[in-house]
Amino acid sequence: MKIAKNMIHVHAGSLPCTTGKVLASADRRIAAASSNGTQQFAIITPKGLDYVPQMDDDSIVIPTEKGKMCLGIRRVENLYNILPGEMALYSLNDACSIILKNDGRILVSGRLIINGHEYTGGEESS
Repeated sequence: MKIAKNMIHVHAGSLPCTTGKVLASADRRIAAASSNGTQQFAIITPKGLDYVPQMDDDSIVIPTEKGKMCLGIRRVENLYNILPGEMALYSLNDACSIILKNDGRILVSGRLIINGHEYTGGEESS
């Protein structure tokens, strides 16, 4: 409880989060236009996850000790009707997706290639 109060006190004077439209993205950075002008930001992701935001996405930018960073992209629609606790990973234009469901199902769509071999319907294709 004391730690939480200290965190709130320390960050009370911090700059607020801002949003901006992604103008370009490359090399783990984005350029975004916001009310503060156009700036470049590093992209923050969990370890092992990489993505490149697409143009015109709404980025969420937060201040940190190392400068402002893009926390993620604001999603306004629930494309896969996922429920709380579920997760969807998908590509641009829905070319492929992986959906983790609360009941333990894993829904995979798209071309499945393992160690250079493509599989369709449980059979390896040549």
